[in-house]
Amino acid sequence: MALNILALLMLIFVTAFAVYLVFVLGGLPGRIARQRNHPQADAINITGWLGLLTGGIVWAVALIWAYVNPRPVQLAPPPGKPEAAEAR
Repeated sequence: MALNILALLMLIFVTAFAVYLVFVLGGLPGRIARQRNHPQADAINITGWLGLLTGGIVWAVALIWAYVNPRPVQLAPPPGKPEAAEAR
């Protein structure tokens, strides 16, 4: 009887730990992106949660995305305007 109670307690503990682990890992890319002040932190957070549903492949992409800093976009000069004038 005591062995059955111990097995039930272990089953409850392992299940609770697995649920906790899912919540921690699901929010990890978003939390990292917010700490690094990433401009797309909300998108990374959503991708991290969706990544758990896809078996972790997209989650790994979200984790890498959280560490990559986007480069600023340089717009091309309007047609007919010389580039040397904008360099000043």
